[in-house]
Amino acid sequence: MKPIDRVSAINRYLQRNGSGPVEVLPDPDPDLFLCVVIPAYKEDDLLSAIQALLACDPPDVSWEILVHVNYPENADETAKLTSILSDRLVRDFAKSLKGREDVRIYSLLSKGLPTKHAGVGLARKIGMDVAIGRMAQVNQPDGILVAFDADASCSRNYLLEIVRFYRDQLSAQTANIYFEHPLEVAPGKENRSIAEYELYLRYFRLALEQAGHPHAIHTVGSSFTVRADAYARAGGMGRHKAGEDFYFLHKCLLLRNFYEINTVSVFPSARESDRVIFGTGATIIKQNATGVGLEVYDLDSFTPLNRLFSRAKSYFASPELFLADLDSWQELYPSLSGFLHEQDAPSEIARMIRDSASIASFITKFFAWFNVFRVLRYLNQVHVSDYGKKPVLEEACRLATQSGYSVGADVVSMLQIYRDIDRNRGVRRIL
Repeated sequence: MKPIDRVSAINRYLQRNGSGPVEVLPDPDPDLFLCVVIPAYKEDDLLSAIQALLACDPPDVSWEILVHVNYPENADETAKLTSILSDRLVRDFAKSLKGREDVRIYSLLSKGLPTKHAGVGLARKIGMDVAIGRMAQVNQPDGILVAFDADASCSRNYLLEIVRFYRDQLSAQTANIYFEHPLEVAPGKENRSIAEYELYLRYFRLALEQAGHPHAIHTVGSSFTVRADAYARAGGMGRHKAGEDFYFLHKCLLLRNFYEINTVSVFPSARESDRVIFGTGATIIKQNATGVGLEVYDLDSFTPLNRLFSRAKSYFASPELFLADLDSWQELYPSLSGFLHEQDAPSEIARMIRDSASIASFITKFFAWFNVFRVLRYLNQVHVSDYGKKPVLEEACRLATQSGYSVGADVVSMLQIYRDIDRNRGVRRIL
């Protein structure tokens, strides 16, 4: 598709699915190539994230930081005042910035977002919609949107390596960024709750990968990048009050050319937070309140999935094999067999075979259907009927041993092993 057609596609997205009119900003630099989007609600230290970005090695392109300060219509007066002061702080800081011709900083203020939809999903969507509109203004469909958070930090090479990656990998559409939550809450004292939570994220991703699912990715809102036109083709960010990153990134996977950049780091906050109903902040609140260690999916629950995923290619050439497997699994894996019947899998498999011209096409359709959302539905169901959740350290050690990695004595040392697994993968294509 020609650049002008791709820009037209962005504009069509904004007309049909955009978040609507917002504050008018000055025209972008004609050479704009990268925009960091930061949603902010009830933040009293916005400048730390901005300063972390400005401390990065210059990316050698024209770029912007777009902060979207927002609050819902039912916000209390303290939240409203904090937001208004944050917006003013960013604007004043942008005016005072000297000696940086490469970057422009803007604050958007959205007052009283509809309570029904207000949340991090809508906040991130509005900011990213504005960002791709600015890319379209300068005919830059290849421009990069960078998702960041108001309480995050990053390594010095963060922006430079992102730009280098997209210039080297011209076909790349989306790329996740390596992340690490800060663990030390005081000298010599580590935050066990966040260590357990991050270990769970890495355990689940590796367990899913070992089970054979090609969509095994991290979904952390402050740790991904996407080209402007890919954002539009994926349908943009959803308005979910939580998990917006999960839904969006799994839509991006279907566009293919999805990568990981493990040579830079984002450092998301490990703080408690009531801004979203689940995710890092909510999990930390629960962990700290109960004092109970985090329990996760039993590693054994992934075994039936591995059996299904490893045989998927065979079903294209031999549809009756799937029905035979379903029958045999009634004894071996009764919960998986029952779940597949509940999901009308025989009809779905038949439809995929009918609509596919090749094994590759069939496999793409199969995993778009049995996606990670469906995997989670299955896991949650079987952990009511067949399995019990187990301590994260126990299952992470089992998976590491099974995968040929070393084992740590405690949660923090085990987390470091899992971090090294990702780090050592460098830049790689997922799909």
